[in-house]
Parts: sequence; structure tokens; C-alpha cells
Amino acid sequence: MAEFDFSNQRALLIEDMAEARILQKKMLTDFGFKQIELAMKAESAIELLRSNTYDVVLSDYNLGSGKDGQQLLEEVRHSNLIPNTSTYLMVTAETSIEMVMGAIEYQPDGYISKPFSQALLQRRLLKLIESKQKLYPVNEALDNKDFEQAIKEAADVVESHPFLESKCARIKGDCYLELEQYDNAIDLFQSALKERKMPWALFGLAKAHFFKGNYEEAESRFRQLMLDNRFFVNAYDWLAKCLVKQDKKKEAQTTLIDAVEKSPKAILRQIELGELSSDLGDFETAEMSFRRAVFLAKHSIYNSSSIYFQHLKSFIGIAKESELSGRQVENFKITLKKIQKLYGENPKIKSGAYEIEIELFLTQDKVNQAKSAHQMYKQDIELGLAVPETKRFKNKLEPLLGEQSEQDEQG
Repeated sequence: MAEFDFSNQRALLIEDMAEARILQKKMLTDFGFKQIELAMKAESAIELLRSNTYDVVLSDYNLGSGKDGQQLLEEVRHSNLIPNTSTYLMVTAETSIEMVMGAIEYQPDGYISKPFSQALLQRRLLKLIESKQKLYPVNEALDNKDFEQAIKEAADVVESHPFLESKCARIKGDCYLELEQYDNAIDLFQSALKERKMPWALFGLAKAHFFKGNYEEAESRFRQLMLDNRFFVNAYDWLAKCLVKQDKKKEAQTTLIDAVEKSPKAILRQIELGELSSDLGDFETAEMSFRRAVFLAKHSIYNSSSIYFQHLKSFIGIAKESELSGRQVENFKITLKKIQKLYGENPKIKSGAYEIEIELFLTQDKVNQAKSAHQMYKQDIELGLAVPETKRFKNKLEPLLGEQSEQDEQG
């Protein structure tokens, strides 16, 4: 193995188990690392990443209670907490396909499975770091969002290191997409596919056609990619986008259902399926998708009140078609309690929750329960804990309660 000086590399080790943390720190120390910082939880790791820059991040998948390794990586990517010049290695003992697929979608630089030897970890890190160093000017340009410069730097890297040609071609293709130079992207991806049938090239080609509005061509390419690699889940997302553009929403829904079966931990995909299902009037599927999204939202960077509201609203759609089951009633109550607990101090959100609850009662012809909830709503308005009823509530729901608002009575 080639000699490499790790002494100037700054590392962050994220591991909740003390024994594993001690062992992995010793390995890094034996490699020559002088600067090693430790985090036992994803939340503490995020704080360190916000205030420091690390050359290497070694993160376990299972991090106890709170965010797991996938959700940590999700936030790291979303918030740009590590530069492209850094190396992110995921450590996992997980073998279930949903766990593996979930983490893959947020693209760590590499994986290593427990248990692993010191020699294996050293080889893996050495390979990743050496690649990062050769691509440093390219990744630096990407960090600066200077895609034109990244394309130029990638061409220079290929001249010096021809074995990185495929990696650089992929980067250049993605840069062309970012720059909306779709014809250049198509030429590059087609050229790459002539050399070898690589999934990234077919994926990039399909996206370029999508952005150009060539939806049928894009659909064909995405379908081919799915046939070649049924676990390339991002292709399912983009195929669904193509189908929606062609007003094939039912097919798009089926495609997303297949995708969430393969990778159920992707919260944005669950939300997209829920929204599309609601648009189709399939509120049973919408409820299931939003329920999963609510579950995933707890430790996700994408957590927001809108997810909870969409889940609650799906029950109204179901209730308009049939009586809610006992389990559905219970699920509604669970999500209602969650939004009240998380956002109860926000008067606008509190009012929104009240109005959905009252509308569901009215949809089920439970007028007395609706009136009771409305009385509580009005009390909270008087106390300043909720905002006044919306125009929609006054015009559509209040008449069904057989009541008049205080404002109307005073008028």
C-alpha cells in the first residue's frame, strides 16, 4: 500500500457505541490522524459540522435514539454541512434493503460494513482520500457553484489522471445539466454510453431529455434504466415526473408506489406519493403515504407542519367516501396530537388543526362533537392562542354547525 500522511487530515468519528468508538478512534490514530473529534449522536455531530470543516467523516448508520445515519446524511447534504472536497464514509451493520437503499440515495462517498479490519478501513479511506485529492480543484469549483470552472478542471484532471475519465465525465454531465446546456449534456452522456452502458450516463441522458421537454424520449430512457437496475430508485421518481407531464397520473402513482416499496425511508418520495394520490382522489393511499412521512419526519430536516396537515386532510377525503375504520380514527388522533404537541404554540397552526378536526366531524355527521371542538376553538381565539376562523371556515363549515360567529351576531 502506498504511504500516505494522515497527520494533516482532520476527522470526525460519529458512533454511539462506546466500544466501537474507542476501537475506531484507535484505528484512525494508528493510521496517523492527529485531529480526531467524536460525536455520539447525530445532533451533536451536526453542531460540530456547522462550526468546523473535516477532511474525513466516519459515521455509523445506527446512532441510537434520535436521527439515524441516513437522516444525518440527509441533513448534511440538504444544509451543505460538508464540502465536496471532504470524504464521507458510512459505517453500517445493516443488511436490510430498505436501510441500504435509503442511505445510498443521499450518496456518501463510500460504505464499509461491520465488522471490518483495520487494514480494510485503511485501504478504503486511502482510496477515497487519494481520489478526492486528485479531484480537489473540480470539487472546489463545485463547492463554489462555478460549474463552468468545474468542467474545465475536470478536463485537466483527465489529462493528468486518465483513469478518472469516467468520474470526470459524470461530473461534467451533471454540470451541463446545472448550466441548462442540455444539448452538451446529451452529447456527453451518449458518448459515454457508446463506451460502456453505465447507469449514471443513462440517467443523465434521460434527465437532459426531460429538461428539454422530450418527455416520451425521457420516459423510454428511464424505463430502460429501471429494467437494467431495478434498485436505481431515483429513476422511478423521474419517470413519475415524466408521466405527470404527459397527464398519466395513475401510471405515475403506480411508479411511485413501486419506488417506496423499494426504498420506504425517503420522506420526500412519501410526500410526493401522498400529494399525487390526493390529486387522484385516492385518499387511502394518500393517508398511508402521509402517515409514513409523519413517522419519518420526526428526525428529518424536512419536518414541517404541512406534512401533518396533509395527513389529517386525507382522512376527510376518506370520510367523504366511507366510514372511517377504528384504526383510521386512531391514526387521525395520533397525528392531531403530534401537531398540537409540536406546533401548539403557533396560533395559526393551532387554528388549522381545529378547522380540520371540525371538518372531519362534520363530514362524519358528528355535529355535536364538531360544536364542542368549535367551542374550544373560540375559547383559544379569545385567549390569543389561536387566530380567528378563516373565510373558508366561516363560509363553508360554520353554517353546518348551525351557529353564527360572534362577529355576525354583533353585526
